[in-house]
Amino acid sequence: MSVVAVAVSAVVAVGTAVYGGEVAKSEGKKNRQLMFDLKMAELANTEKIEFERIRTEAETQRIQIFSNSITEYRIALQKESTIRLRDSWVYIASLGSAIGVVYATSLILTKKAD
Repeated sequence: MSVVAVAVSAVVAVGTAVYGGEVAKSEGKKNRQLMFDLKMAELANTEKIEFERIRTEAETQRIQIFSNSITEYRIALQKESTIRLRDSWVYIASLGSAIGVVYATSLILTKKAD
């Protein structure tokens, strides 16, 4: 073999090696960027899921507080209604007694007048 053929082969081999290295470097950079993008997407997704979980828990607590408030209000209304109903019967009984006393007094006064 001639020296020229060996030199051309060496230049071609070095050129191919350099070109292969550049291609590998470029592919490696693309792969690292892809991995970075995937990780960022995963973190963003995790953040969204956590935010929704927190929002859901807060909404659940708000509904629980509202439910407890309604229950307490219903109990208070029932107690108030019972008290008012009892007070109404006391008022009606007192009114009936007062009318009875007035009627009895008028009967007694009419009997004395006769």
